[in-house]
Amino acid sequence: MAAGAAVVAAVAAGASAVGTDGDGPDQSSAKAANAANAANAAKGPNAGKTAGDIDGDGYADLGVGAPDGTVSGKSKAGYVGVTYGAKSGVDTGRHSTLSQAGKGVPGTPEAGDHFGSAVVRGDVDGDGYTDLVVAANYEAIGKAKRAGSVTVVFGSKDGLSSDAIAFHSPKATAYAQFGDQLAVGDYNHDGRDDIAISDQGKVQVVNGAANLRDTATPKMTTVAPPGTEGDLDSLSSGDINGDGFSDLVTVGWQDDGADEGTLGVLPGSSTGLKSKPLGKNVMLPFSSYRAVVGDINGDGKDDVVTDTSFEDGPEDARLRTFPGTAKGLDTDNPVIWKGKKQAGIAARLSDINGDGHDDLVVSDTGAETSDGYNDAGAITVLKGTKNWLTDEGAQTFTLDSEGVPGSMEGNDKFGEAVSPADYNGDGKSDLAIGAPNRAKNGAVVTLYAGADGLTGKGSALFGPKDLGSPETDAAFGQELSNSATK
Repeated sequence: MAAGAAVVAAVAAGASAVGTDGDGPDQSSAKAANAANAANAAKGPNAGKTAGDIDGDGYADLGVGAPDGTVSGKSKAGYVGVTYGAKSGVDTGRHSTLSQAGKGVPGTPEAGDHFGSAVVRGDVDGDGYTDLVVAANYEAIGKAKRAGSVTVVFGSKDGLSSDAIAFHSPKATAYAQFGDQLAVGDYNHDGRDDIAISDQGKVQVVNGAANLRDTATPKMTTVAPPGTEGDLDSLSSGDINGDGFSDLVTVGWQDDGADEGTLGVLPGSSTGLKSKPLGKNVMLPFSSYRAVVGDINGDGKDDVVTDTSFEDGPEDARLRTFPGTAKGLDTDNPVIWKGKKQAGIAARLSDINGDGHDDLVVSDTGAETSDGYNDAGAITVLKGTKNWLTDEGAQTFTLDSEGVPGSMEGNDKFGEAVSPADYNGDGKSDLAIGAPNRAKNGAVVTLYAGADGLTGKGSALFGPKDLGSPETDAAFGQELSNSATK
């Protein structure tokens, strides 16, 4: 097996390795999550569990995918830069680099592996430390080119540990790109996050387990989401029916001339994901819709927002919200977006202003600079309320916004990836934003939550050099560690 996992230490100021998120889908249960984080912040860093906290100090940590990075002289082998949260926010002085070249993980970097092509986080062994789950979707498995592999690196009190496992599809197939889509969620409600992995038109599920780090080849259960005669375009996790079990939200496409899409939900249960969908499936005009999951109206059940960057679909299918109910998504009464038309595409749902309602981050990587250069990028936050999403009080940020370091440049692709998490431990979701083309190598911007939402005050911009990671054409920031939506 050419695939592997390896932790490259490059650790500064006390971090000993690399890891990810520890709370299941951090897009769901906004009210409970923020209340818990606020209580933890008041009591001190070690009081309780924070989503995305690799080292258990009460602050979320960040993994930055750089799938085009050069490792051991191998172009586009790929890596993940890791930096840790602190009271002042993301602390780039404490960092490490995770790749297939480091100590403790099987395998070696190869040209074109694209390690870091997807990065999600979850506590898969239930020890209270977030673990990182990383895909190398172009990894060759034997003679099967671009078959794909997945690596899990485990968190610890010192940061990412040197414990890691790597695995591939039970049937490695050329060009299958195993792991191109990833999601985590506690589908069987046993207190450990499970991993959902795209495998062409099916999903392989690895159940979390206390001994997972000692399991070289974990057992996988195959489920077939609805409408996946072709392939999968989106995987997300959330508790749609409010029963305490994470559910898997999928978008698949039919292999036909129309390339129609299907939005469906596979429910969690005590035995894991069920193969029978929860409620009705939703037919989409075409497959390339993103399903973003979170609790917008604060009722304890996760909702789904659908969006696409394509302009030839019906307008009312953009930013359409399907409410979560005890029976599944309310497909008969979707909430149609009535506000101002939004450029870009729905990216994440998270409670940024701490009011118990998840807010929607819309990424517009095509936004122009003031002098007309394309693809500089912008993000807009639409507030969630008990009456669903609104553009009243919406916030838009670019690299030209007040307090934000840097300036807009053409082709930065600011907003390509976003990661909401509580990086400074104040109980509110901050936002990390990837700009993978900035200065050719890529960069990440962090914005912190204030009393009324995000603010440019205290924001920071950093690149691979700041984490001691390889720089040249790395696409640093193309992926950011999240718990669900891809």
